[in-house]
Amino acid sequence: MPPRCPTLYLAVLIAVLSVVASRPAAADGMQWQFYEANDPDNHGAMTARLVYGVPETDNVQVMGVCDARPSTGAKFSSVTFGADIGDLANGKDTDLRFSGGGFEQTLHGNIQRAEGEGLNGVHLDIRNDDPIWTAFADKDTLDYLVPGYRAATLKLTPGRDKLKAFVEACRTYEKAVIGEDKEADQANSNSTEANGNPEKEAFDSAKELGTAAAFEAFLSNYSSGFYADLARAYVKKLDKAAVPSPTRAPPAPPPPAPTPTAIPAPGPDPSCKDLFKVKSMNSATPAKITFVNKSGMYRSIMWLDFKGRPKEYANLNSGQEATLDTFLTHPWMVTDGPGNCIEIVMPHAGTRVVTLTGPQVAPPPPAKKASPPPAPKPKKKAAGPKCRSRSVLIDGKCILKSNAAAYCGPGYHLKGHKCVHGAYVAPRVTKPQPSHHRCPPGQVWSPQELCHYDD
Repeated sequence: MPPRCPTLYLAVLIAVLSVVASRPAAADGMQWQFYEANDPDNHGAMTARLVYGVPETDNVQVMGVCDARPSTGAKFSSVTFGADIGDLANGKDTDLRFSGGGFEQTLHGNIQRAEGEGLNGVHLDIRNDDPIWTAFADKDTLDYLVPGYRAATLKLTPGRDKLKAFVEACRTYEKAVIGEDKEADQANSNSTEANGNPEKEAFDSAKELGTAAAFEAFLSNYSSGFYADLARAYVKKLDKAAVPSPTRAPPAPPPPAPTPTAIPAPGPDPSCKDLFKVKSMNSATPAKITFVNKSGMYRSIMWLDFKGRPKEYANLNSGQEATLDTFLTHPWMVTDGPGNCIEIVMPHAGTRVVTLTGPQVAPPPPAKKASPPPAPKPKKKAAGPKCRSRSVLIDGKCILKSNAAAYCGPGYHLKGHKCVHGAYVAPRVTKPQPSHHRCPPGQVWSPQELCHYDD
């Protein structure tokens, strides 16, 4: 049974809950909430709504609705439970298993996948007399799961009054629409056939319209009896939801068409350094964003919600890609396996394609310039000009050997090729001795004098 639209003032309260997380969130801060009003899109029929989530956020885990429709649908409540559904196809039949505190029950439903940032999970049509409602009223917590996937937990104690109010409202609608119709048929079965009872036909017509004016028209013709009491009960319920107005004001003229504004050009993407400051601002302008993983590694894609908290939306191995429905002011974070922030990107008008690459490799350092060859060492200056055989080189000059001793002058003597200070000392020369003649120390040998003192 699909949810119906509430009245204008109820829509303001529920609008924040229309965009919900893609998987069940942690129970911290989660609360049960109950709303009831007449639904103009269902001929003014009363409608009850049940929500389990964090108030005034998109963090919602359970959404339920029932209404007083003139059909057998009033026997059921339509409830969607956010659940881990892996890659199961939208609309696929599945079981949802509940357990906790000794209670265990499996209900049959189908997979629900919402477009964009909607509630993904399992949709159930639950009878108003189903035992699951008794478990909701008695147990402190219940776990539920799609067989083969992760379980989620519902905390029931803090919102038990909201759960009971929702179930009571749904059962009241069923009794008013179906149960009391059966009692009326039995009460009139002895006198007139149901299809030939003009009072019942008039009541059914008023109930089909579902407005206070229709029931008041019925009461003007049938002021007493079972159907009259039932019509007054309907009028009483409708009056609670209606805003009293003695005179109907003329309809306000339609507001002028908004002046189209140009979408600003996209700015630079946020930095991971500002991770805890970046959050979604509004859901005004739809957009799409496509992530293509060419990094050679695993990557996880997370939406940063209206409080900056990351919500996992896609897991990409290398070579995979994913396209997500989003809005211009919704930031998306790319993480690695451990969850480290790699980059944060913002959607652009239309569809933005983000290619994920591997870690940046620093470019090689520039090649060092070849140093110039060392300058050649200066050659040693030549000692001097080459002198002829009868001359010697002294102080860079060629001097005749016969004049060499006198060239240096008194007090100097020739040493090598230079004149040095000091008197010349002739080296002592020992005459060689034949190896077979040995003389005592201090004597020399000659053939004429043999060993003798050299004087």
